[in-house]
Amino acid sequence: MDSQTRKALVRKRAAVKTKVTHIKKYIDSLPDTVDMYDVNVRLQLLEKVWEEYNAVQDQLEYNDDDETQQHELDREAFTETSCELKARIDRMISEDKRARDVSSAELQKRRATHDYGSCLMPKIKLPTIEIP
Repeated sequence: MDSQTRKALVRKRAAVKTKVTHIKKYIDSLPDTVDMYDVNVRLQLLEKVWEEYNAVQDQLEYNDDDETQQHELDREAFTETSCELKARIDRMISEDKRARDVSSAELQKRRATHDYGSCLMPKIKLPTIEIP
């Protein structure tokens, strides 16, 4: 591989890695209450960045025999970071879904008690009173 092609691919790889760093910083800085739609968008972006990285990294590994070990170490580090980040995001989404399911079940339970509450009470017949 000629040096200009290698430099271009290394720069492209660096740009892709920067995207993952931005996603990680965003996830690290999230407050307790989170917009889960935004988190889902970040997950989709992470998956696209993963594909970009692999395309560039594959070109480097297949065509640059001089730096094989360095490329393998880079892939290993990137894979570790990306997988940890994806796991964190998946966990956040799963916990949010579980919380919404619990809230929904509690709401359904309250509605059922409210809607059918009169059925649970015994019927009382009031005496008839004649008013003169």
